[in-house]
Amino acid sequence: MVSKLYKLPVVAICGKPNVGKSTLFNRLSGRMHAIILDEPGITRDRFDTIVNVKDKKFLLTDTGGIVNEWKDSLTEKVIQQVRKALEEADIILMLVDAQEGLTALDFEVRDFVIRLNKPILLVANKVDDEKHKQNLVELYSLGLGEPLPISSIHGKGINDLLETIYNLLPNLNVPEDINESLVEKATKIAIVGKPNVGKSSLVNVLLEDERVIVDERPGTTRDAIDIPFTWEGKPCILIDTAGMRRKSHIKEAVEFYSVHRTLKAIRRADITLVLIESTEGITDQDKKIIGYAVEQGVGIVIAFSKWDLVEKEKGHFEKLKEQLQIEVPHLDYVPVTKVSSLKKQKKYFTELFKIINTVQEASNFRIS
Repeated sequence: MVSKLYKLPVVAICGKPNVGKSTLFNRLSGRMHAIILDEPGITRDRFDTIVNVKDKKFLLTDTGGIVNEWKDSLTEKVIQQVRKALEEADIILMLVDAQEGLTALDFEVRDFVIRLNKPILLVANKVDDEKHKQNLVELYSLGLGEPLPISSIHGKGINDLLETIYNLLPNLNVPEDINESLVEKATKIAIVGKPNVGKSSLVNVLLEDERVIVDERPGTTRDAIDIPFTWEGKPCILIDTAGMRRKSHIKEAVEFYSVHRTLKAIRRADITLVLIESTEGITDQDKKIIGYAVEQGVGIVIAFSKWDLVEKEKGHFEKLKEQLQIEVPHLDYVPVTKVSSLKKQKKYFTELFKIINTVQEASNFRIS
């Protein structure tokens, strides 16, 4: 049922926290994809984008910072995502901070990546002027060859880095297998909802892969993550998003940017899948999220999540639909379904994608 939409050589960026991985990711991709803030631990999930260099393409992956102390289960899950990204990579860019110089953690990152037996490019970031080049000498002690000096924030050395990557690509024996017209035509499905409503869990079960981090604490997903795949041959791009709380509850800058990315994901989506927790029913925040999707004119599907928790309650689905009709009476045209993130309950996905296809076809008809 589910398969990858394309196959490309993978170049993964890794390093300890705050060496500029996401800034480099944005610079190489030519777009502001990843959230950047001057504090450690902003990036958690893997983040992918296609990069064109001359006549070739590769998939660039941003990863969370590698640490040597796991403060909690969430840190462990971030490291698991980093490990998975590096295992799937064909080329690894190990990023270090040329201004700070080497630390014990840099050597641990080196040990982490060298065991994978992949081509590794040592990239020295934050070489903003000539005095920082003096710090490059000590980087040879990592045993990874000559460091490539760059400044992600100023764009210095980026062309040389791309040229180096380009020259490595033919040696990988990884064919480019991508149909750009299929990618362009792919149905973009943004999964949105309040925090902890089950968005990331649903993504993982659907893709049959631990693609994004799932954790009990709210705010785990921080950025909108595009994941291309095919469902029964149909090209799709799933967009996992950060949970949307009420504005009065947003205190941190990272959550402000996270919600901004979620709203942007809704605007660029073809279909917005709004998840509402089946054990709670419709809340004011659910209505605001639905209202924003309506304002953008995108196709909407509403799904009651965590259905496995209530499926034995007779008539519960009808009660929720009645409540929905009372709370948002102008949306009687929006299809409503139920989903579960339990692997044994994947039967709901067949119905979900039938609905998505119907909504997409109706949207195309209206546009034409």
